[in-house]
Amino acid sequence: CGVEAAGRLYAEVDPQQLTGKLLIVPVVNMPVLQFRTPMFALTKSLSPIDGKDINELFPGNPNGTVSDILVHKLFHDVILASDLHVDLRGGEITESHLMHTIYLEGFGNLTTTAKQMAAVFGLPYIIFEPEYARPGPLVYEAMARGIPSIVSESGLGFNPQPREEEVAGHVSGVLNLLKHFGMLPGEVKRPKQQRFLLPDRIELAAPATGIFKHIPDQGDVVRAGEPLGKITDLDGSVLADVRAPEDVIVHEMMPRRLVSKGDRIYHLARLGPPVLERLPTLFSNSSAQVV
Repeated sequence: CGVEAAGRLYAEVDPQQLTGKLLIVPVVNMPVLQFRTPMFALTKSLSPIDGKDINELFPGNPNGTVSDILVHKLFHDVILASDLHVDLRGGEITESHLMHTIYLEGFGNLTTTAKQMAAVFGLPYIIFEPEYARPGPLVYEAMARGIPSIVSESGLGFNPQPREEEVAGHVSGVLNLLKHFGMLPGEVKRPKQQRFLLPDRIELAAPATGIFKHIPDQGDVVRAGEPLGKITDLDGSVLADVRAPEDVIVHEMMPRRLVSKGDRIYHLARLGPPVLERLPTLFSNSSAQVV
C-alpha cells in the first residue's frame, strides 16, 4: 500500500502549488519488493541478498553489506535532509492489522510534534509503539536526530492487491500533513472519530495445534469472554476455544490456517481516550474538514 500511495502522491501533488520540497521514495530495496510474496512463506521483509531487515539497520554502515550501505545512503542523503518524515507501511505478510499511526514517546517537544503529526495524518487510531523505541528502526533514529517522524500503517500485508481505502489512507494522510504545515493550500480532512490505543497490548497464542478459525478481524471491538475463534482438528472437532480476556479491539489478527501451540494468533489493544480529548487545541488554529 505504501508503494502504491507514494506513486500516487508523486503523480497528484502539483509542484506549482507546493511550498517547500516533498521527497518521495516509493521503494527502498527493489529485491525485497520483488521477493515479498506469500509463496516464499516469509514472515518479514528480508533482503534476498544478505538476509537483513533494513528497518533494523539505521543509521546504516557504509562499510557493511548491501543492506547496510543502502540504509546509510537513504538515512544520510534523504532523511537527514528533511524537516519531517513519514514511513508509509502496509503490514507484514503475516499480519491483518487495523489502520493506525505510530509515534514515539520520550523525546520531549519532538514527541509533541510527532503526536500532532499522527493525529493530523487522520487514520482512525494512534499508538505509541515501544517496539520501535530503541536504536535501529528508522523512526527512532530520525527522532534521535531531531527530525519528527511517524509510521502510518494502512494495508493488509498478506493481500498482494491493496484495497482502495487502504491506499487512500496513506495518500490523504500525507496531503493532510502538507496542508497542516502550510506546504499545500486546502483543508485538513480529519475523521469523525479518532482514538488513542494504549501501548500495553495483549498477545494471544494458540492454545493448541490445529486449524485456526478466527471470528473477529482487525478493527473489531470485542467484549470480555466473547469468542475470538477456535482451533479444530481436521474433522472439525474443537480442540480449543479462544476468548477475549477483557474488553479490547483487535489490533492484529494473524491470518494463519495451520497453527502450532504457542503461535501468536492475535494482538489485542485497549482503547484509549479520543484524540481531541488529549489534543484539544490541535485543529483550533487551522481549517479542518470532518469526513
